[in-house]
Amino acid sequence: MGFLTEYFTNEIEAANRRIKINASFDTVLEIQNLFQEESLTEVDKIKQALKMLVVNEYQLIGLSLSQQADLLTKIFKECINIKNRGSSKKDTVPIFDFEKDGEYIYSSFMSDYGIDLLSERGKLHWKKFIALFSGLSEHTKIMEVIKIRTMKVPRYNGHNQDEIQAILDLKSCYALDVKGHGGQEGLDTLFMTLERMAVTD
Repeated sequence: MGFLTEYFTNEIEAANRRIKINASFDTVLEIQNLFQEESLTEVDKIKQALKMLVVNEYQLIGLSLSQQADLLTKIFKECINIKNRGSSKKDTVPIFDFEKDGEYIYSSFMSDYGIDLLSERGKLHWKKFIALFSGLSEHTKIMEVIKIRTMKVPRYNGHNQDEIQAILDLKSCYALDVKGHGGQEGLDTLFMTLERMAVTD
């Protein structure tokens, strides 16, 4: 089913109950950060993620850990549609980070679409957010920043020292921590966690 004909469901059928889901972009981003938190166990992360996603928390009462893991997997497959693409490449320098680049992304949505993301928290669906993010024009702040981060530094030819220095200065100004979350790492971690639980359950 195509994006324009797909129905963004906010309910999941699981464990003989219909569970209402909030898959807003800010909720998904909070979960991405949650699964990068090293101080929490994998079980704690699953439980907290469900509390964020499930509108009526009482619907989680009585679910075993296996059922909770299955529910979280189903939510991500049906409501968020992030496909597991295998192990993430190691040592890959991130080109954007939803959290650290939050101000750039906010201003870019406002500039291109007139959308105030702060007012859309709890409302704008994750899939819509990603579609809009992917369609941002090159003149928006976040796309300019991404261009700088991915820009190649020219080889020195004896005459371009100033150009090289200017590019290096820009890259330094907008550099992300290599160990940062990036745009997808937290969600990849979630799926790896769920896969491990499915194997060991």
